[in-house]
Amino acid sequence: MRRRKKIGLVLVTEPQLGGTHQYACLVASILLNYRDKYEIVALCSNTFWMRWCKKNGLRYIRRSWEEYMDQEKEWAIRHPIMNYLYCNYMTPSGNVLRKEKIDLLICCFQGLFLPNFRAKTIHPVHDLMHRYEPAFPEVKGMETEKRELFHRSLVKFAAGVLVDSNVGRQQFVESYMEGSRKGPLVKVLPYIAPQYKTAEEYIETPAKYIFYPAQFWTHKNHLNLLKAVKMLKNEIPDIHLVLAGSEKNSLRVVKGFISENGLEENVTIKGFVSNGQIIYLYKHAAGLIMPSYFGPTNLPPLEAMALGCPVAVANNYAMPEQVGDAGLLFNPNAPEEMADCILKMWKDEKLRKEMIIKGYKRVDAWKAEDFEREFVRTVDRILGIK
Repeated sequence: MRRRKKIGLVLVTEPQLGGTHQYACLVASILLNYRDKYEIVALCSNTFWMRWCKKNGLRYIRRSWEEYMDQEKEWAIRHPIMNYLYCNYMTPSGNVLRKEKIDLLICCFQGLFLPNFRAKTIHPVHDLMHRYEPAFPEVKGMETEKRELFHRSLVKFAAGVLVDSNVGRQQFVESYMEGSRKGPLVKVLPYIAPQYKTAEEYIETPAKYIFYPAQFWTHKNHLNLLKAVKMLKNEIPDIHLVLAGSEKNSLRVVKGFISENGLEENVTIKGFVSNGQIIYLYKHAAGLIMPSYFGPTNLPPLEAMALGCPVAVANNYAMPEQVGDAGLLFNPNAPEEMADCILKMWKDEKLRKEMIIKGYKRVDAWKAEDFEREFVRTVDRILGIK
């Protein structure tokens, strides 16, 4: 009897990472359904994932993957054969993989460098915004160099790359694979809304509000959104924006703008919220607004549509493709366009109801079972399972 193919599930995210962590949870949950088909072992180092493995009866090995310095990554890409011998026979990770006889590593986090292991690897690529939006501080300097090393390594060593849209595939191919005779399989696998198993949890909010869940990075474009809110104060005195997300490099500037422009009564900052609280915030909002400069797509519009919340999104990259006719579109550089979208969601109840119905239809067009089916087909293809 042939042995089952063995998959090493690389889990390094934490809840504070938002959509990146939710994606890892989705992939990990799917693989739990296939333990009779594959032999699966988790390779993780943080408390969240070790507890998750114990809860779900999945064997795990404590494994940190930060073994390569940036200069070693560059060397590994230039000398793949020597790197193969080194990383498989002289590193702790290589020894674990050989001992466990792992056939495929599935990494659930973009940016984790996995060198030329004997095991095949699959990686997600959520965005290439260091190339397409290079002005933002969070993808400048050393961060750009790290991202470039990672993505170049995928072309050399990965068996599969998972992207969220046709735009994402085009960007990866034109950035790293043009002129290349071979490279990884680049599979378009659109995201789905997280399948929350948590009950709705009350969190104090104004009676009516617009919602934006996003970590406070500069590229999330909070300032233009606040300008839109300021524009609406005369027409809608009780206009209110609720912001939720972990503190990052722009929170101080956001708070300063709120104070300087007298928006304290119009904006509430909730910080990082639980899954139950974010469900509540979506369900009770007048609408979601998503002005982020980054793409190709984003997770909050999917969450919002699945929970009956109208959406307005920036018209860049694959965001129009993601929401289809269910969402309103605006130029992320134009606060007046954002204000117009907010006004429609705030005042036009007939439009809101139409958007909610269209949103449900949009998320139903690509469901969890569709994602699971195509993900497993991709895994089987790379493992050579027919």
